[in-house]
This record gives sequence, C-alpha cells and structure tokens, in this order.
Amino acid sequence: MRLHWTSVVLSLLIAASGLLGSSTLTRVDRDLRVIYAEYTLAATDLGHVNGELIRYRTSIIRAIEADTKEDFERIAASLPQKRARIDSAIERFVKASNNTTSGKGMDARELAELKAVQEKLEEYIASSHYTIQLLKKRWQATSRIVAQRLRDEAELNAARDAGGKFIGVTLELDRLLEVVAEIAGEVRREADHTLRVATIVLIGVSLTLAALALALPAGEKVSH
Repeated sequence: MRLHWTSVVLSLLIAASGLLGSSTLTRVDRDLRVIYAEYTLAATDLGHVNGELIRYRTSIIRAIEADTKEDFERIAASLPQKRARIDSAIERFVKASNNTTSGKGMDARELAELKAVQEKLEEYIASSHYTIQLLKKRWQATSRIVAQRLRDEAELNAARDAGGKFIGVTLELDRLLEVVAEIAGEVRREADHTLRVATIVLIGVSLTLAALALALPAGEKVSH
C-alpha cells in the first residue's frame, strides 16, 4: 500500500513546524537570559560602583575632620582598599557584559560610556589624592596657623574641585546605566518581534496542516 502524497507533505510540515517552534522558543529563551545575565547583573554592578564611590568620598571627608594624626593616618591607609573595591566593581560590570549567552561582548555604546566613567573617576581620585597630600602636610606642620591653613585648603579642594569631579563621575555612571537599559530594551523588543513572527508562521502552518488533514480522506478515496 503506497503512501498518499498528502501524507508525506503533512508529515514534513509537522516536522518543520516542530523544528521552527523549538528554534523560536530557544531563541526567545536565550534572549531573555541575555537580558538578565548581561543587563540586570551589569546594572547591579554599576550600583556597587556608585556605592563604593560614595564610601570613598565619605572617607575623604572623615580624613579632613579627623581630630588626631592617628585617626587621619588610619583613614588615609584605608583609601587604597576602597579604591580597589571601586575597580573591582567596574571589572565585575565588564565581566558581566562580556560573559553572556549572546557571545557578542560589550556594545560600542557601553564601551564609550565606560571609558568616560573611567576617565572621570581618575580625575576625581587624583583630586582626592591632592586633598590627602594637603592633610599630610597639615599634620606635619609645626605651626598651628599653617596647619589650619592647610586644613582649610584641603577642605576647599574637596568641596569644589574634587566635589565637582565626584558629581561628574556619578553623572557618567547614570549615563552608562541609561545605555545599559536602552540596550536591554532593544534585546527585549527583538525577542518580542521574533516571537510575534514565529507565532504568525506557526498559525499559518497549523491552518495548512488542518486543511490538509481535512483533504486527506478525500484524496485517499479518489486513489482507490
């Protein structure tokens, strides 16, 4: 008994429909995991950068307000570790952006904004370092007048120069976060578009299969 041609076509369409559906679901699932792994976790790491940056600035202010040389030296000694935490948070962001299921690495927009953040950060750290150097001279000064002048100069530098640069870093971090959110939105829209197209195709295939299924008995009757 020979198979009718409609049976063969029907079988092929069923197989193709299954493969298309499986491929689409895999693609959408991958894109959703990209949104979480690359962009959600990356945004969290940016929040950590901002938090560590605030801790660093707080330590600078505490160093200015220190009442004894011992307190100042203890606070100043903790700054390299706090800087290392900032760098570590940035490295985690880069790693989260590169190690993704998409395999695409960081977007060019992310790279540009990340570079801007790092440049602003270096400017702020340099200005804060100058504040610390002034405070070291303050505690080394033998004259109370000179010591007070150095403290005032350090406080003024921390407020104006370093303060302005600190705001610059936070603004660049906000811009980087906006870029991350924008790219995440693009990935989401692409996944939604793929799902809509696949759904339309699957509906068309299903209707075709239904029509062939209805036509199959008639075809078999004619063949007899």
